Amino acid sequence: MKPAIETPGGVSTDPYNKTVCCLRCEQKLHRYQLMRASLAPGMGHAILSCPRCGHVEFVADGSPLLQHLELVAVDTGDGD
Repeated sequence: MKPAIETPGGVSTDPYNKTVCCLRCEQKLHRYQLMRASLAPGMGHAILSCPRCGHVEFVADGSPLLQHLELVAVDTGDGD
């Protein structure tokens, strides 16, 4: 299994030079969504969704994986 974060060239240890990739197809991810419903009490979650293969991962909303990704606001609900 490959790590979710990979460094370009595989040798850089610079934390500002990391990209987040899909665990299934290795597509670079650029955005994430916050989840309103919590899977565990006291902890928020974010959704990483791959635009190429549709693979979805849930991570804590404080995860360092989210630092270089764009937050996408999604307005969902039944309109009430």
